[in-house]
Amino acid sequence: MRWALFAVGWTAGWLLLWAPRRLPPPSGARPPVAVVVPARDEAAALPGLLVALTAQLRPGDELVVVDDHSADATAAVATSHGARVIRAPALPDGWLGKPHACTVGAAATTAPVLVFVDADVRPGPGLLDSVAAVVTDDVVVSVQPWQDAERVAQRLTVLANVVALMGSAAFTPAGEHVRPDVAFGPVLAVTRATYERVGGHADPAVRASRTEDIALAARVGASRVFSHRRDATFHPRGLRATVDGWSRTMAAGIASTRWWALLGTVAWVASLAGGPFVGWAAVPLSALQVAVLGRRAGRTGIVAAVYPLLVVVLVVIVARAGWALRRTTWKGRSIA
Repeated sequence: MRWALFAVGWTAGWLLLWAPRRLPPPSGARPPVAVVVPARDEAAALPGLLVALTAQLRPGDELVVVDDHSADATAAVATSHGARVIRAPALPDGWLGKPHACTVGAAATTAPVLVFVDADVRPGPGLLDSVAAVVTDDVVVSVQPWQDAERVAQRLTVLANVVALMGSAAFTPAGEHVRPDVAFGPVLAVTRATYERVGGHADPAVRASRTEDIALAARVGASRVFSHRRDATFHPRGLRATVDGWSRTMAAGIASTRWWALLGTVAWVASLAGGPFVGWAAVPLSALQVAVLGRRAGRTGIVAAVYPLLVVVLVVIVARAGWALRRTTWKGRSIA
């Protein structure tokens, strides 16, 4: 019986993260894009993003960095790398910082396609061309970056990215025949017409959400999700900061997960946690699976061999996410 339960969870893991999906290659001309980067104390991260973005800009494109009351040199760094910098007004009541910055940036641009990009993203060479080519009216297109963690300690959170991809229900053998209900905020594209039709980040359900990406996708009603190392990566800033970031959004992500994807993900994590109690033969099977699936979400290396530690870190993230539902702090702001 124990082996049967293990086999169910182990199989669910393969099915829920069957294969990463890369953005389709662009074909021909694309519409102009307005790239909006919400930034609060991102002076260290911006150069890696902006150097890659400016190399991809075409005539008619816009690149705006919204300085969200940074205490560092965010504005100066953005300006020196060719971005137009806009300082966000004071944060109104009922808003969170990122949705407000995105709203300010969108209002300051005119291109027909909006692409919102987090400051810690490292875009692949053709990201803007591919995103602009695939986005259509009445759909949100998003890319979850591959977690490019150079230090071993930073790789301990890779299962959070794995379960986020699993929970999206976008990477099963059914491919795009199953449309996800969620979106990923690090790279999110939408036509301006659709954005304005649903109220954008200013919609009451979006502007107060810690997962404004999921809330915006719900307002639009359709989503396409991609994730591939060649499209975009992100670099964790440290174990504590990465755990805090995942904890801030994990609970809302769980609540937005389809029941069957949530059940399958829980079964998979349970198979990892319970494997040693099933029989030691389960340990190499789980380690192999973590190595393969982890590689689809980020850099793993030697940490796959100590996967029970990764499970502990994931449990800590989920527990902290539950605690943070009451109130948490993010970049110096208290979030109720």
